[in-house]
Amino acid sequence: MPDMGESSNHFSLNGTWRIWPETIEQQNRPSHVAATNNTKVLPDFSNITWQDIYVPANWYLQGHDLHDVVWYQRIFEVPQSLINENNVVKLVFEGIDYEADVWLNGHYLGSHQGYFEPFDFRVNQLLNRDSSNILTVRVNSPLEEQDQDWSLHKRFIKGIFAHHDTRPGGAWTKRGQEKNTGGIWAPVYLQSSNTLAIDNIQVTPKLNHDGSHATADVVVELDYQDTESQEITLDFQLVPENFLGDAGEHVRIQQRIHPDNNSFRIHLEQNSPKLWWSWEHGDPNLYRLKLKITDSTQLLDQHETVFGFRSVEWDHKQQIWKLNNKRLFLRGTNYIASQWLSEMTADKYLFDIGLMKKANINAVRVHAHITGQEFYEGCDRNGLLVWQDFPLQWGYVDDSRFREEAIRQGKAMIQTLYNHPSIFAWSLHNEPPWDADWMQYKYKTYDPQQNYQLDQALFNGLKGYDPSRYLHQASLTSEHPWWGWYSNTFEKYAEPTEEPLITEFGAQALPDINVLRRIFSEDELWPDNKSDWAKWEYHNFQQHETFNLAQVPMGKTLNEFVNNTQQYQAVVNQFASEAYRRQKYQPVSGIFQFMFTENWPSINWGIVDYWRTPKPAFEALRRAYQPLLPSIEWTQQRWHLGEKVNLPVWLINDLWEDFPNAQITFSLSHQNKVIDSRQFTHNIPADSRQRLSVANYAPTQLGEYEFIVTLRDHHGDFLADNLFLFQIDPTAASNTDR
Repeated sequence: MPDMGESSNHFSLNGTWRIWPETIEQQNRPSHVAATNNTKVLPDFSNITWQDIYVPANWYLQGHDLHDVVWYQRIFEVPQSLINENNVVKLVFEGIDYEADVWLNGHYLGSHQGYFEPFDFRVNQLLNRDSSNILTVRVNSPLEEQDQDWSLHKRFIKGIFAHHDTRPGGAWTKRGQEKNTGGIWAPVYLQSSNTLAIDNIQVTPKLNHDGSHATADVVVELDYQDTESQEITLDFQLVPENFLGDAGEHVRIQQRIHPDNNSFRIHLEQNSPKLWWSWEHGDPNLYRLKLKITDSTQLLDQHETVFGFRSVEWDHKQQIWKLNNKRLFLRGTNYIASQWLSEMTADKYLFDIGLMKKANINAVRVHAHITGQEFYEGCDRNGLLVWQDFPLQWGYVDDSRFREEAIRQGKAMIQTLYNHPSIFAWSLHNEPPWDADWMQYKYKTYDPQQNYQLDQALFNGLKGYDPSRYLHQASLTSEHPWWGWYSNTFEKYAEPTEEPLITEFGAQALPDINVLRRIFSEDELWPDNKSDWAKWEYHNFQQHETFNLAQVPMGKTLNEFVNNTQQYQAVVNQFASEAYRRQKYQPVSGIFQFMFTENWPSINWGIVDYWRTPKPAFEALRRAYQPLLPSIEWTQQRWHLGEKVNLPVWLINDLWEDFPNAQITFSLSHQNKVIDSRQFTHNIPADSRQRLSVANYAPTQLGEYEFIVTLRDHHGDFLADNLFLFQIDPTAASNTDR
């Protein structure tokens, strides 16, 4: 939808509505029946007891733990100015989870499927001008059928909201569909215009090779339902949005519109454009495109949309990303803001984006779902790149109807988010069954070819729909190594990889004790029976992976338990990040740590808990993701007395800036005293990786040592640092002597 703001032609329907949840018995009766002309008949509400609910909101957040069919109703009056004789009035829903049938004053308007897509109905002929209006919505957010292997054959395109190991109940318990996300979760309003309505404005930015000239390829879609053709004038203007500059010239074109839908294309030229850059490389410059449509005497409609001049491409041959024709390395994370989207606000999204930038993240993967529009707007304005997943998570039914609906919703995703310059890639399916042979251990009916045709059809259906962005068919298990959590040990990250994109890696960690107390009772804080462990599992904690695979000790106290998991998560995230960055462009072009925040009160892979308190892994990732990084290569953390400690040091520079004669300091400390310090100068080229030298030590005392590498520029100003803690233990012989 075009950007909407409060104005005289915008009437909000947010606020107090009323709801009536149908019982299972009522749902099995024909509460509304199909009739002629694709209409549906409302049930009799005369004996209904309604409950108040606030809209927009997921019903769970309003204290209603519901699923399946819930009826919504809103009684309202509209201002006369909204419904003048020639006005076009649209009833707009920005998001309903998951299916909706809509009536206004008893007239059936139509239906919609899919939780993330805005949709609207033309209602100017149905509104009461002199009396109240009754808006009725049948919302259906059903559960998947709880038969054998239900989660392998899902029917609804809800991604992580329907099935995931970070949602309430996790992925593999019988309670994994609880706390349903249904409801009218996004704003509802009436939008009025004169004679016609602007339905969509799509802007494709195009740059010449050096970025000195740009074109905005603009497509405008209009809804015009009059019976006669009409001459109109479209007035376009580009205005700087977040930087100082002169407004562009008005570009006016004359067009004749005809009854029904109309589409027009125009190319707007921009000399010396201010380009959109990711935050560490420049300013995320944005433009506002203003469009006014008039006839010979009056304004008919006007809308604005914000976009940026930029190009992001994936060079298949070199397997590198380019932003505005400059090579770019992605330091990313996976993100699920909340299990219930209405919980998030623009300020909450901006807070998360601020944390991401503090952690030196320049790209975020919106993991197997589409989040709120405010997040994308925040990323646009903060120079944070977005890898956008389509909401396909693991297994789905294989039939033609589902394939057609997936393609339709895939196109809706692209159209809805098209103008956001932060979005640089679409990814269509996370770990589909045809790629995930681990599913054979979870499902008796596993088919290694399942969903292959679905993904082929979806990819082919979308591959020409947005030629300006990279389209990724699936996020495959080869991109998700998960060493040290689901298999092997985390040290395996040090081995060379053949994958240019690593889109998941990480480990779980408990939040702080004060956070655990908000999730569990005092008796449950130290789980020591089957019931306690079941509740921990419900809140996503993975026992087997923590204790048996990662071999994290529980310890003897809750403090030890929390500390052990947090330190392990910190080590894994930093070790993996640095190992992959040392393989920059050889062949690694981007990495995405899993997960940034916890999306409900839980224990999962987030390095920031649900209440937004960072865990130690946040600092570890911040250090490993420094754009200019002195990386310390290690594969062990303990040595025996008398053994030599050899620590190769690398310099990774993601910045497009040289650092000549940089000052490099190696410092070794023991018991808070510096026992060795070496300094030298070195030239650090822009956008580079270098194996610098090996720091060699032969410690003579037992205990913990701290090795620090510090970088300063030739003026002595601080650039970056890194540290590595290691332990010197007694020799085997001395242990025997004791």
